[in-house]
Amino acid sequence: MSKAPTPPRRIPRRTPRQERSQLTVDAIFEAVARIVATQGEGALTTNRIAELAGVSVGSLYQYFPSKEAILLAMLDQHCDRTMLALDALLAQARAEGWSPQQQVRQYVRHYLQAFGGGPQPLRPLARLSWTLDYRAAMLVSVRGTSERIALHLQRMADEHGLRPPTAAQLFVLTRAFMGAVRAASLEQSPLLDSAKFEDALVQLCLAFLLPAAASAAPAQADAPGATMAA
Repeated sequence: MSKAPTPPRRIPRRTPRQERSQLTVDAIFEAVARIVATQGEGALTTNRIAELAGVSVGSLYQYFPSKEAILLAMLDQHCDRTMLALDALLAQARAEGWSPQQQVRQYVRHYLQAFGGGPQPLRPLARLSWTLDYRAAMLVSVRGTSERIALHLQRMADEHGLRPPTAAQLFVLTRAFMGAVRAASLEQSPLLDSAKFEDALVQLCLAFLLPAAASAAPAQADAPGATMAA
């Protein structure tokens, strides 16, 4: 007698409670972004966040113990999403055979858009996020982001037969790269919107991969036709 086929395993659906929780967190995040963009950091209080999010202060505290905790959670989420997008960008680069210059150019552009040079309404939140990056709770995230950038650079070097950066060079490069974007964001520098700032960051990266070509890296001609938006 033949055995009856095993029914396919069903993936549990998200429960209504989980869905409501996620919607509440999303509403809280959106409220924070709107307050910072329109009224500034000084207006950011848990009462105001709860009011704009359409939840009670008690409900807000069930999710986050403080406004700082909300900001840290938002930054964690943003970092995760940005790194996933950068992973996808590098996967596209490998599939389409982009040159190292093209890969670095697009990586730098995407990072700038995500962490400082994006739409004007989001820049105050980016600046506020950068003030958190050296608190103890954020050091792990900063190191994780740096290690992700280093991993991509090492992979690029391997795939193109380039000189792989040393551990010391990767540490200096990733911290210099992130530090420059952080400073430009916090200082509200007009450089964030300039091609020269992007060029300088591209040259910084290429200096560790293509020393002879770094100073001669073309400004925009090396960018592939399709640019991923941040």
